[in-house]
Amino acid sequence: MASPRTLTRPGSAGSSSTTSRSSFESRHKSPLSVSSSADYNSSRTSQDSSFSNDAPVHSSTNKWTSARRSYTEPIVKVSSHSQHSDGGKGRRKTLMTPQRLSKRPQSPTGPSIGTKYTPKAPGEGFGNLPEEILLVVLAELKKVHLDAGSLSCSTCWMRDLASLSLSCKKWWGAARTTLYEDVQLIGNDSILHTKKKLKMKYGTRLKLLRRTLRARPDLAEYVKILKVPAMPDAAKNKKDQDEYLDQVASVIMACPNLERLPGFHPAYTHEFPRFVHALSTRKKLQERVWIISESPFQRQHRYKASDDSDYLTPVIAPNSLLPEQSIDFLMFHSNWSHLKTLVLHCNQGGIVDSPLLIDTLKQLPALENLHVSSFSESSFNDTTLLSLPPLRSLRLDNLAGVTDNGLSSFASAGKSNGLKTFSLNSLPLLSLPVLARLFSHLKSLTHFTVSQVPSPSLPTGVDIFLHPYLASSTLQYLHWEFTNPGDTTANEILSKAISFSGFPALRTLRAPTDSDGSLQKLCKPRDRIELSGDRYRNGGCESMPSMPFAAPTRPFSAGNGQSGPRDPTSQPSLTRSAFSMRLENKSQCSAESNVQVTGMSLSIARMTAQRRIDTAVSAPQYHIIIWDPEGQFLERFAVGGFIGDLGSKINYSLRPDVDGMDEAICRIEGAGGLLQGGDETNLKDNCTGSWNMEAGERSKGKGKDRWWHTERGRWREMPLEKLF
Repeated sequence: MASPRTLTRPGSAGSSSTTSRSSFESRHKSPLSVSSSADYNSSRTSQDSSFSNDAPVHSSTNKWTSARRSYTEPIVKVSSHSQHSDGGKGRRKTLMTPQRLSKRPQSPTGPSIGTKYTPKAPGEGFGNLPEEILLVVLAELKKVHLDAGSLSCSTCWMRDLASLSLSCKKWWGAARTTLYEDVQLIGNDSILHTKKKLKMKYGTRLKLLRRTLRARPDLAEYVKILKVPAMPDAAKNKKDQDEYLDQVASVIMACPNLERLPGFHPAYTHEFPRFVHALSTRKKLQERVWIISESPFQRQHRYKASDDSDYLTPVIAPNSLLPEQSIDFLMFHSNWSHLKTLVLHCNQGGIVDSPLLIDTLKQLPALENLHVSSFSESSFNDTTLLSLPPLRSLRLDNLAGVTDNGLSSFASAGKSNGLKTFSLNSLPLLSLPVLARLFSHLKSLTHFTVSQVPSPSLPTGVDIFLHPYLASSTLQYLHWEFTNPGDTTANEILSKAISFSGFPALRTLRAPTDSDGSLQKLCKPRDRIELSGDRYRNGGCESMPSMPFAAPTRPFSAGNGQSGPRDPTSQPSLTRSAFSMRLENKSQCSAESNVQVTGMSLSIARMTAQRRIDTAVSAPQYHIIIWDPEGQFLERFAVGGFIGDLGSKINYSLRPDVDGMDEAICRIEGAGGLLQGGDETNLKDNCTGSWNMEAGERSKGKGKDRWWHTERGRWREMPLEKLF
């Protein structure tokens, strides 16, 4: 038999092969060919094998001329033994499945032959997760337990963290950071620990925590926020109270990186307690609240009020501090190089000399936020104000020593250029030009609060001819409140300033004493401004108003059709609130007449603002009249109006700083203030852990030992940022 090389192809087959091959090479080669890659590979393999020494030619017809090639498909030659593997029938097989027919993607650098995909073992993917993702999951778990409206408490939250940390080492690494970074000990101690195990009256959890932190210094380094229980009821005398403060001090000394101690602010009487000393040694402390009280070593004398302090609370000021007391107070601030927020509040009889206060503030290089309230004229005056370091937030509250001249000089000083938040509460600010100077000189001011009884006015014989008289290009938030009845001079000047684009960056305006609605008319229209709880408040009227029946009417219209004209106020509007309808009856409620006297009550301010909105909706704003093509009158609609400016960017807000309060501004003392403890001792809605029990376990009495804990209140922290 002749060798395959000596065989000659028919001429027609050769020419056809040459022509087909040249036409194939010149043809556009699309990577998305409609022909199967398997057909092309088999055809190309048979053609290539026809030129080899071992593969005979079985047919004179060229089989590969109709195939199409794709650039994404590799070309692989087949060994000669593949002919005999199929019984000598001449069928060719490829050694690799084409990419488009493969079950898994090929390597970008080339095909990998003989490799198989091995699935990961269970838990291997979780083990490769970074710890940052686990911390985010634990942060969401904290929100579920501690956010407002939750049935859980901090005890249930820490118990879940402890259980989760025992599941595996991966969770333990993330859970210990979350568990010890923010330690919250709230409410009373368990009776099981106080009477049976440790036999202590109070402080059992503090003792156990101190033992853990001392035995594990690595865990103590995580503690940044420490919430200790409030002063227990069992500590009735001064000896027991000092003993409890010593326990708190021992826990503080075991936390080297402590930054915050929220919700626990005992009074300072210029003595040397261990609690104050322990806080003074924490070098990373970022906030401190001083409640200065009367010292037993000072003699008291009555403070003589000045002419500008008629509206201020009388203050009884003691004599100056002793030298050793001044030195101790100054040394307490020597280690706080990271302190950012400082709150100074003086109770009746307390004192901190003005030079001592100036020297103290100079030792705080990182200070940004300062709150000073209820100090006498000898403690805080214009000299002290001008000596303040550069700040970002400043609040002055009930300070008789601060005058109009001091505020004017402070605004002109260069150190006030970086001030962004400025609050003036219960100050003798009687000059409107001083207020205008504050707006114009504070170049970085974004939040401003002014709240006092008298309204600032213009000097005698001074008139305003050019507006805006009050102007600030950077102010974004403004709280404007003057509670003097019948004095609306400042409101009129502010409304003109806003109308003449004096505050282009203003976005939020809160004016509880806007009795005539002159400021509300300049803000965005709102259909609802009262809160859901306002209708159940007893604002001098019945607590549960009755909703009268309202017949269905056309939306936004109270029209008169062919039947004749109709009074637009004859039927109550569907969009009007029950409280606004109740306010319309003047014989039953006189909230509008008393709104200026009780201007700090936000519930009455919201009721009055809502009544103005409903009145504007019921009154026709414009009329729509319809005629037929013959000019005959068909129907007339009176479209209801609104109060506000559609083109305004200002939001009219009457919400308090702290949700649930009836006063707009958060204060140190009073209901909902900083010293109230955040409802830690609330006995109405405490948590026992029973929320986590199933219905069957609760009915049968099972699972109590598993989920039950001592009944404790739900503590809500009030951040110090709310004071500014």
